Amino acid sequence: MINLSLTRPNTLVHAVTERLREAIVTAELKLGEALSEEKLASAFGVSRTPVREALNLLQLQGLIEIAPQRGSFVFRPTMEDIAHLCDFRIAMELTVIPLCAEHDHASTNAALLECLEEMEKAFAKDDGFGYATLDDALHQLFFSHCGNPYFQDAYGLIAGRISALRNNLTIDYQADRAVSMEEHRQIVKMFSETELDDIETVLKAHIGRTRENFLEAMENGVF
Repeated sequence: MINLSLTRPNTLVHAVTERLREAIVTAELKLGEALSEEKLASAFGVSRTPVREALNLLQLQGLIEIAPQRGSFVFRPTMEDIAHLCDFRIAMELTVIPLCAEHDHASTNAALLECLEEMEKAFAKDDGFGYATLDDALHQLFFSHCGNPYFQDAYGLIAGRISALRNNLTIDYQADRAVSMEEHRQIVKMFSETELDDIETVLKAHIGRTRENFLEAMENGVF
Protein backbone atom coordinates (compact mmCIF):
# COMPACT_ATOMS: atom_id res chain seq x y z
CA MET A 1 0.00 0.00 0.00
CA ILE A 2 1.17 3.54 -0.69
CA ASN A 3 2.42 5.64 2.20
CA LEU A 4 -0.50 7.69 3.48
CA SER A 5 1.20 9.13 6.53
CA LEU A 6 0.22 12.71 7.29
CA THR A 7 2.53 15.66 7.64
CA ARG A 8 1.87 18.79 9.64
CA PRO A 9 0.77 21.76 7.53
CA ASN A 10 3.47 24.31 6.81
CA THR A 11 2.00 27.17 8.80
CA LEU A 12 4.96 29.43 8.00
CA VAL A 13 4.30 29.17 4.27
CA HIS A 14 0.60 29.82 4.93
CA ALA A 15 1.37 32.91 7.00
CA VAL A 16 3.72 34.35 4.36
CA THR A 17 1.24 33.56 1.59
CA GLU A 18 -1.67 35.24 3.37
CA ARG A 19 0.35 38.36 4.24
CA LEU A 20 1.62 38.72 0.67
CA ARG A 21 -1.89 38.17 -0.67
CA GLU A 22 -3.21 40.87 1.65
CA ALA A 23 -0.47 43.28 0.53
CA ILE A 24 -1.37 42.72 -3.13
CA VAL A 25 -5.12 42.90 -2.65
CA THR A 26 -4.95 46.08 -0.55
CA ALA A 27 -2.52 47.72 -3.01
CA GLU A 28 0.37 47.91 -0.51
CA LEU A 29 2.25 46.21 -3.34
CA LYS A 30 1.52 47.85 -6.67
CA LEU A 31 0.49 46.10 -9.86
CA GLY A 32 3.58 45.00 -11.77
CA GLU A 33 5.91 45.62 -8.81
CA ALA A 34 9.05 43.47 -8.79
CA LEU A 35 9.42 41.19 -5.77
CA SER A 36 12.80 40.07 -4.48
CA GLU A 37 12.80 36.75 -2.64
CA GLU A 38 15.80 37.92 -0.62
CA LYS A 39 14.21 41.20 0.44
CA LEU A 40 10.89 39.54 1.25
CA ALA A 41 12.64 36.87 3.31
CA SER A 42 14.47 39.59 5.23
CA ALA A 43 11.25 41.55 5.80
CA PHE A 44 9.45 38.46 7.09
CA GLY A 45 12.46 37.24 9.07
CA VAL A 46 12.38 33.83 7.37
CA SER A 47 14.49 31.90 4.87
CA ARG A 48 13.88 32.21 1.13
CA THR A 49 12.20 28.77 0.96
CA PRO A 50 8.78 29.72 2.45
CA VAL A 51 8.82 32.94 0.41
CA ARG A 52 9.45 30.99 -2.79
CA GLU A 53 6.65 28.55 -1.94
CA ALA A 54 4.29 31.44 -1.15
CA LEU A 55 5.05 33.10 -4.49
CA ASN A 56 4.32 29.84 -6.28
CA LEU A 57 0.97 29.52 -4.49
CA LEU A 58 0.03 33.10 -5.33
CA GLN A 59 0.95 32.45 -8.95
CA LEU A 60 -1.77 29.78 -8.97
CA GLN A 61 -4.23 32.43 -7.76
CA GLY A 62 -3.20 34.75 -10.58
CA LEU A 63 -1.75 37.35 -8.20
CA ILE A 64 1.92 36.75 -8.99
CA GLU A 65 3.69 36.40 -12.32
CA ILE A 66 6.96 34.45 -12.29
CA ALA A 67 9.15 35.07 -15.32
CA PRO A 68 12.17 32.78 -15.88
CA GLN A 69 15.47 34.68 -15.68
CA ARG A 70 13.61 37.86 -14.70
CA GLY A 71 12.02 37.19 -11.31
CA SER A 72 8.64 37.51 -9.64
CA PHE A 73 6.18 40.37 -10.08
CA VAL A 74 2.77 41.39 -8.80
CA PHE A 75 0.36 40.62 -11.64
CA ARG A 76 -0.34 43.40 -14.09
CA PRO A 77 -3.28 42.72 -16.42
CA THR A 78 -3.50 43.73 -20.03
CA MET A 79 -6.51 45.60 -21.37
CA GLU A 80 -7.74 42.32 -22.84
CA ASP A 81 -7.38 40.63 -19.42
CA ILE A 82 -9.53 43.31 -17.80
CA ALA A 83 -12.21 43.01 -20.48
CA HIS A 84 -12.33 39.23 -20.07
CA LEU A 85 -12.38 39.48 -16.28
CA CYS A 86 -15.34 41.88 -16.29
CA ASP A 87 -17.26 39.74 -18.80
CA PHE A 88 -16.68 36.74 -16.53
CA ARG A 89 -17.91 38.70 -13.50
CA ILE A 90 -21.13 39.66 -15.27
CA ALA A 91 -21.84 36.08 -16.32
CA MET A 92 -21.06 34.71 -12.85
CA GLU A 93 -23.10 37.23 -10.88
CA LEU A 94 -26.10 36.98 -13.17
CA THR A 95 -26.03 33.23 -12.59
CA VAL A 96 -25.77 33.22 -8.80
CA ILE A 97 -28.18 36.07 -8.02
CA PRO A 98 -31.27 34.00 -9.01
CA LEU A 99 -29.88 31.10 -6.94
CA CYS A 100 -29.72 33.39 -3.90
CA ALA A 101 -33.28 34.55 -4.51
CA GLU A 102 -34.53 31.00 -4.86
CA HIS A 103 -32.66 29.29 -2.03
CA ASP A 104 -31.73 31.94 0.52
CA HIS A 105 -33.56 35.18 -0.19
CA ALA A 106 -34.22 36.30 3.37
CA SER A 107 -30.70 35.93 4.75
CA THR A 108 -29.09 37.18 1.53
CA ASN A 109 -31.28 40.27 1.65
CA ALA A 110 -30.48 40.88 5.31
CA ALA A 111 -26.74 40.59 4.64
CA LEU A 112 -26.98 42.91 1.62
CA LEU A 113 -28.86 45.55 3.60
CA GLU A 114 -26.30 45.39 6.41
CA CYS A 115 -23.41 45.73 3.97
CA LEU A 116 -25.14 48.57 2.13
CA GLU A 117 -25.58 50.46 5.39
CA GLU A 118 -21.83 50.24 6.02
CA MET A 119 -21.16 51.37 2.43
CA GLU A 120 -23.35 54.42 3.03
CA LYS A 121 -21.22 55.33 6.05
CA ALA A 122 -17.96 54.94 4.11
CA PHE A 123 -19.41 56.94 1.21
CA ALA A 124 -20.53 59.74 3.54
CA LYS A 125 -17.03 59.94 5.07
CA ASP A 126 -15.39 59.87 1.62
CA ASP A 127 -13.47 56.78 2.77
CA GLY A 128 -12.37 55.43 -0.59
CA PHE A 129 -10.52 52.38 0.68
CA GLY A 130 -13.30 51.46 3.12
CA TYR A 131 -15.84 51.87 0.35
CA ALA A 132 -13.84 49.66 -2.01
CA THR A 133 -13.55 46.95 0.66
CA LEU A 134 -17.31 46.98 1.23
CA ASP A 135 -17.90 46.99 -2.54
CA ASP A 136 -15.97 43.71 -2.65
CA ALA A 137 -17.94 42.36 0.29
CA LEU A 138 -21.33 43.18 -1.21
CA HIS A 139 -20.67 41.35 -4.46
CA GLN A 140 -19.10 38.45 -2.55
CA LEU A 141 -22.37 38.00 -0.62
CA PHE A 142 -24.13 36.70 -3.73
CA PHE A 143 -21.59 33.89 -3.95
CA SER A 144 -21.57 33.21 -0.21
CA HIS A 145 -25.35 32.74 -0.21
CA CYS A 146 -25.90 31.02 -3.56
CA GLY A 147 -25.65 27.53 -2.06
CA ASN A 148 -23.39 26.20 -4.82
CA PRO A 149 -19.75 25.58 -3.80
CA TYR A 150 -18.63 25.32 -7.41
CA PHE A 151 -19.63 28.89 -8.12
CA GLN A 152 -18.02 29.96 -4.86
CA ASP A 153 -14.75 28.26 -5.82
CA ALA A 154 -14.84 29.71 -9.34
CA TYR A 155 -15.32 33.23 -8.00
CA GLY A 156 -12.54 32.64 -5.50
CA LEU A 157 -10.13 32.21 -8.40
CA ILE A 158 -10.69 35.80 -9.54
CA ALA A 159 -11.73 37.55 -6.33
CA GLY A 160 -8.18 38.54 -5.40
CA ARG A 161 -7.51 40.11 -8.78
CA ILE A 162 -10.80 42.01 -8.70
CA SER A 163 -10.01 43.36 -5.23
CA ALA A 164 -6.47 44.36 -6.19
CA LEU A 165 -7.66 46.17 -9.30
CA ARG A 166 -10.42 47.96 -7.41
CA ASN A 167 -8.12 49.04 -4.58
CA ASN A 168 -5.40 50.27 -6.93
CA LEU A 169 -8.04 52.23 -8.81
CA THR A 170 -9.43 53.70 -5.58
CA ILE A 171 -6.04 54.80 -4.30
CA ASP A 172 -4.54 56.11 -7.54
CA TYR A 173 -7.51 57.15 -9.63
CA GLN A 174 -10.66 58.99 -8.57
CA ALA A 175 -13.56 57.09 -10.07
CA ASP A 176 -17.11 58.36 -9.61
CA ARG A 177 -18.19 56.73 -6.35
CA ALA A 178 -21.52 58.60 -6.38
CA VAL A 179 -22.64 56.66 -9.46
CA SER A 180 -21.33 53.42 -7.99
CA MET A 181 -23.16 54.03 -4.71
CA GLU A 182 -26.45 54.64 -6.46
CA GLU A 183 -26.05 51.47 -8.51
CA HIS A 184 -25.45 49.44 -5.37
CA ARG A 185 -28.58 50.91 -3.81
CA GLN A 186 -30.55 49.89 -6.88
CA ILE A 187 -29.12 46.36 -6.95
CA VAL A 188 -29.96 45.76 -3.29
CA LYS A 189 -33.45 47.24 -3.65
CA MET A 190 -34.20 45.16 -6.73
CA PHE A 191 -33.00 41.98 -5.05
CA SER A 192 -35.12 42.78 -2.00
CA GLU A 193 -38.16 43.15 -4.26
CA THR A 194 -37.14 40.16 -6.43
CA GLU A 195 -36.92 42.30 -9.55
CA LEU A 196 -34.20 40.13 -11.05
CA ASP A 197 -34.66 41.21 -14.66
CA ASP A 198 -34.04 44.81 -13.63
CA ILE A 199 -30.93 43.78 -11.71
CA GLU A 200 -29.43 42.41 -14.91
CA THR A 201 -29.65 45.81 -16.60
CA VAL A 202 -28.10 47.68 -13.67
CA LEU A 203 -25.42 45.07 -13.03
CA LYS A 204 -24.28 45.03 -16.65
CA ALA A 205 -24.02 48.82 -16.61
CA HIS A 206 -22.28 48.75 -13.22
CA ILE A 207 -19.56 46.26 -14.13
CA GLY A 208 -19.30 47.64 -17.65
CA ARG A 209 -18.57 51.10 -16.25
CA THR A 210 -16.01 49.57 -13.88
CA ARG A 211 -14.30 48.03 -16.87
CA GLU A 212 -14.16 51.39 -18.62
CA ASN A 213 -12.65 52.97 -15.48
CA PHE A 214 -9.96 50.27 -15.36
CA LEU A 215 -9.16 50.67 -19.04
CA GLU A 216 -9.04 54.46 -18.80
CA ALA A 217 -6.71 54.22 -15.81
CA MET A 218 -4.41 51.91 -17.76
CA GLU A 219 -4.39 54.24 -20.73
CA ASN A 220 -3.45 57.11 -18.41
CA GLY A 221 -0.58 55.08 -16.95
CA VAL A 222 -2.09 54.78 -13.48
CA PHE A 223 -1.31 51.06 -13.46
